[in-house]
Amino acid sequence: MTSSHAAGAAILQSCPSAQQLQPEQGAHASLVTQADGTRMRLFVSAAEQPGCRGISLPVPTDAIAAIHPVSPAAASALGDMVLLQGPEKEGRFLIGSASGTAAASSRRDALSPMPLRENLLPGMTVRGFGVEERIRAQISDGRLRLQCAPGSKPAGVMLSAPWTLTQAQAELQLKAAGSGRYEVQVQDAAGAAGGSALALGHLEAESRREQRLALPRAGIDRLRWRSFSIACPMEKSELLIEDMRLLPRATPGAGAPGRSTWIWQPADWHQPERAFAHAERHGIRTLFISAPVKEGAVAEPARLSAFIRDASRRGIEVWSVDGDPHMVLPGEHAASVRRVRAYAAYNRSVPPEARLRGLQFDIEHYLVAGYELSAPALDRHYLALAAALHRAAAGLPLEFVVPFWWADKTELLKSLAPHASGLTVMDYRTDPEQILRFGAPFLDWAASHNKRVRIALEAGPVDAEWQRRYVKAADGELWLVRLDQTPVLVLLKQPQAAPAGVQAYRFVSDRLLDGSATTFHRDPARMLRLLPSLEADFSAWPGFAGIALHELK
Repeated sequence: MTSSHAAGAAILQSCPSAQQLQPEQGAHASLVTQADGTRMRLFVSAAEQPGCRGISLPVPTDAIAAIHPVSPAAASALGDMVLLQGPEKEGRFLIGSASGTAAASSRRDALSPMPLRENLLPGMTVRGFGVEERIRAQISDGRLRLQCAPGSKPAGVMLSAPWTLTQAQAELQLKAAGSGRYEVQVQDAAGAAGGSALALGHLEAESRREQRLALPRAGIDRLRWRSFSIACPMEKSELLIEDMRLLPRATPGAGAPGRSTWIWQPADWHQPERAFAHAERHGIRTLFISAPVKEGAVAEPARLSAFIRDASRRGIEVWSVDGDPHMVLPGEHAASVRRVRAYAAYNRSVPPEARLRGLQFDIEHYLVAGYELSAPALDRHYLALAAALHRAAAGLPLEFVVPFWWADKTELLKSLAPHASGLTVMDYRTDPEQILRFGAPFLDWAASHNKRVRIALEAGPVDAEWQRRYVKAADGELWLVRLDQTPVLVLLKQPQAAPAGVQAYRFVSDRLLDGSATTFHRDPARMLRLLPSLEADFSAWPGFAGIALHELK
């Protein structure tokens, strides 16, 4: 690659987005949103365009299938294997996202939540304690084997892992066999420093049955959990723990919170009987509706008031919902604030039974074109918008819709907490174990910040996407190049030897993701059957505000 453009070579270029593209350039174009909200367009052309920056690629333009810019951090995390994911349209694969094998190690210092309803032992390390050194222990095949010699001093094992302990009411379930009676304890960082622990109860090995020990509701810092410990009896004994898992435990007698759903088209809530019949059929107690605002005021306030009054008589709350990824851009903040002020003004103009009960914003700013290149700045804009909306809401509850993968964005969620009354988490999975696993960190967040969280499930159609796998090689169909400081993945139609300074990846396999892992669209009855057990599990957290059903017909 050179900056002097060879005849016949494709030129990868970056230009202001307002610049017009020829049709053949638009086929290989990608937008990038910059921190200030302006946009740049990356594209491939056979000729250098005025006012653009570019580099030559030693292939003709028709050899290129697609381009996809990535952030410098993402580029450095690609590692030895790259996964491309995206749809296929008109016979062309479109790159929607790219990830690599090195990405998982980037958060190796962060603690993850302790998994629920899964055997904990395979992920734990065991360490013995006791001055008499009278124990032998090991974990293998997901089982703990412990042998205790007779003695007169305390001895046993500590089981630890890089986890935090759930904020839910929960109990430790152990399936054990052997001989003897063992005390089970839990310890946090302060206890570890001071040599103390909280007792959970005793494990009777000879009973040969599953035993459950409740976690204490107080007295332990769950975010700084350090270990479970098992203390040996003073006499000789043996213990085999075949399975140890943490189970959420709902408060006895407490019913699950009501469900919620969205009405995106005003015409749909303009037919109230249909909307209320749907709500009654599925136990829905909250409706998020699109309530248009025109010229700084709620449109058709009399119609909205009548709908909310009718809903109130039926025990149904009504919230407004708004959202667009471009709301995050600084130039769009004022318009969003005016919408909130219009809702607040409407509420002041009507009696309590006709008022909106809250405001929800589904912004999803990570969908802005080229988000990842300016992610830190756009995340800051998102928080600034949240703060402005909170001020304008004048005490109305304000809820934000977020994706489940934001569990990794701990600082963003921490900073969002002062501006939000709660979150709705798009926990769009169909495997109940994954739904629980992905929802738990947000309910822990709710407990830590005294907030409310809804868990949303998807029942609408989801387009199929392809996932393609590439491995590092000397030549391949995928190149990682740099245009100034911007890394760009260039997908070729055929493998090519990579020029100097370019890393190549060779295609090895692909698979079709048909959406069945994301949506219940093909089997909504299965979702309805799962709801009671999911609600029972999630009700173990005090901040659980119910399950939200998206696009359930």
